[in-house]
Amino acid sequence: MAAEGYRVPALEHAIRLLRFLKERNHRPWGVSELSRGVQVNKSTCFTILRTLERHALVAYDQVTKKYSLGTALIELGGAVAAAASGAVVAKPFLVDLFEEMRLTSLLGRLVQDKVVVIDKAEVLDDFRVTVPLGQVLPLVSGAMGRSLLCRMRESDIERVLRAEIALGQRGRRGPVLARVRREVEEAKRRGYAASIGEIQAGINSVAAPIFDHQGHPVLTIGLVGFGSAMPPRRLPRYGRKVREVASLITHAMGGAEPTSPLSA
Repeated sequence: MAAEGYRVPALEHAIRLLRFLKERNHRPWGVSELSRGVQVNKSTCFTILRTLERHALVAYDQVTKKYSLGTALIELGGAVAAAASGAVVAKPFLVDLFEEMRLTSLLGRLVQDKVVVIDKAEVLDDFRVTVPLGQVLPLVSGAMGRSLLCRMRESDIERVLRAEIALGQRGRRGPVLARVRREVEEAKRRGYAASIGEIQAGINSVAAPIFDHQGHPVLTIGLVGFGSAMPPRRLPRYGRKVREVASLITHAMGGAEPTSPLSA
């Protein structure tokens, strides 16, 4: 079904009110003015504004009885800006990693229990592993996903694993719970995740998490290559390298790494 089939009128009115205030943010506005501006009856407009005010999405001046944009939008916008700036900060590190290792280097972002590839550096020839930008990868399979999963809260790890098991019970391929838990713990202990032929046979990878200022994993940087270029015996070396680069990016972003002992 097309997206147009899903409409919540009150939510659409709220979005229009916020956009109206954004585009005319030179002064606060009264309920009557806003009602006329977005073509919503005054009673509905007032109810929506009070709801937005409770969540600090708009601010109400008791003296002037007028509304303006709220402070919660700064927090929301800051989160988006931080994610975008993280990719900008990571770019030169990503390129340097590729130049040194001569393997496809990927940057992924944690988005709703998935990893989305948002940047890459790769050699421009036919003999390479290429991953399209926007590629969505699971958290439970492959190095990039597990590098993030291993640093999530225990409750979130369990939730992701339960969801994967539920998919498996509906006939889809799902990992064995005990095995995934072992791999998650191993990735957490080492500070990087490794994968041998999980996403695609004959292709191996390593990846390490990048943290925001609260110590939450938000990005992951990894290397991927054919088994001939990334044999299992070399994965620890590559893993230590991506762990080192991920740490540099975290600090360059103003992030904070969780304190826990790492092994080689």
